[in-house]
Amino acid sequence: MRKLFFASVALFALSSAAQAANTSTTVQVGLVNGSSVTQNGFTNSSSSTSQLGLVNSATTMQGTSSASLNNGSTVTQIGVQNSASTGQVAFGNNSSGITQDSFGPAVLQNNAAGVGQLSVFGTNGSTVTQTAH
Repeated sequence: MRKLFFASVALFALSSAAQAANTSTTVQVGLVNGSSVTQNGFTNSSSSTSQLGLVNSATTMQGTSSASLNNGSTVTQIGVQNSASTGQVAFGNNSSGITQDSFGPAVLQNNAAGVGQLSVFGTNGSTVTQTAH
């Protein structure tokens, strides 16, 4: 009976942890925008960053110092120069989406994106879309 009780408590704790979440939403409108998001812990991490400006920079790190269960990150940038990087470490699944749209004089336009993903038992998925006008 005692073993059953402890097994039930352990299962409840694990299922509760699976429901926990780190959630971040960042919206920036300005000439120069910079965003840095760090999410760690035995939880599901979700981050959304949107930037509209001339120079945009965004970094999202999820589970890099303490692995998460699952990670999801989206970055959307509209500007002349856009830079985005995501790093994800999870026991489960990683998902990363970066969309960059640059405008203005062609000589100044620049989109740069970097994605690093490590999944122990799940899958990695990454989508990068870059447009220069």
